[in-house]
Amino acid sequence: MSRNEHFDTGSLTRLDISLAWATLELTSDAVDSLQLIVAGTPEDEEDLRISSESGVLRVEQPAYGLSTRINTERWLQVSVRIPRDWKGELSAGTISGLLRARGLSGSDFGFSTVTGALRVRELTAMTLALRTVSGTLSAGTLKADTLSLRTVSGDVTVENARVQRLKATVVSGDMNLELTEPPQRVDISGISGDIGLTVPTDRASISLRAVSGKLRTAGVETADEGPVISATTVAGNLTVTRRVPDAAKAEE
Repeated sequence: MSRNEHFDTGSLTRLDISLAWATLELTSDAVDSLQLIVAGTPEDEEDLRISSESGVLRVEQPAYGLSTRINTERWLQVSVRIPRDWKGELSAGTISGLLRARGLSGSDFGFSTVTGALRVRELTAMTLALRTVSGTLSAGTLKADTLSLRTVSGDVTVENARVQRLKATVVSGDMNLELTEPPQRVDISGISGDIGLTVPTDRASISLRAVSGKLRTAGVETADEGPVISATTVAGNLTVTRRVPDAAKAEE
């Protein structure tokens, strides 16, 4: 079965989605209204709660999708097509389901999973927060004033990010971050995961601290001017590398 519902975005200021094991996909498209497409077993579709009130559209699995139907077949996929000219707030999360988002533009975005994978591409926002507990986090082509990354044990990969401020926190997962424009400030903290940061500058105000991990810079000179980069770890390795422009790579 499937449900296909449409919502006028003229008065819609915020979208809140909270799911458990269902797969969630959000995309920007050339549509006039927000389109919510739900596919799954009849029972699971009926469990999904959808409400719109005071400019907020909410999509929820009750009790985080927990059910007494343990031995029955269960599957649910939620797809959201958002008009390209909508610029509101968006909060979306799953517990174990895969969460994918692509091509969205708005004011404040937050995406989170617990054990599910989080994959986002081509996002533009004033503030962007990406969080997992143990799920992997993969992101690319991001633009934001402030980007916040947080994970406990999931690995994090960010490519082609243009941000003014970056704050990243990791406990035991590995983190690889690529910035394609010089930021104003970067703050990174970790416990045992290895952290790699690539920045498009050869001078930065760098402060790296570790208890037992290795510290390394490659192609980036520590100076009083330039982006401020502060990174700390207990047992993980920290590396700050200069990003070579694509044109320069082609000439080599």
